[in-house]
Amino acid sequence: MPHHDEATEGDLLRVELAACGHRAFLGGEGGMSYLIMAAHPCAPDDEDAAYSLPHVLLYAGERADRPASQHREPWSAHLHDATGDYLTILVDGAPVGLDAAADAARCAREVADQLARRFGTAPPAPPRA
Repeated sequence: MPHHDEATEGDLLRVELAACGHRAFLGGEGGMSYLIMAAHPCAPDDEDAAYSLPHVLLYAGERADRPASQHREPWSAHLHDATGDYLTILVDGAPVGLDAAADAARCAREVADQLARRFGTAPPAPPRA
């Protein structure tokens, strides 16, 4: 059960993905929770579209709604077609020792880069210092 007084692992990744131009939604099935997002950044910005178009499923172990302080397993991202069939891994794990915020930032950047290469879209410019 998520703790509502602390950001979840999924909350952190959703913020990082949004900064890269992608909107993700919390999903779940069979006791697992994950993030789902449409694979193409120009796709409609709603959860139903994410399930009915090519999409990315993002996992940090079995619970994306775990408090960020309990982050133990790195994020991974998997591309699926419009019917939900698995296509390929976009992101697989992380260097050991990344905290939840650093792992979310790493995963979001890697997903955005992979999708930009696959769909020919330019990733957003990095924030100015």
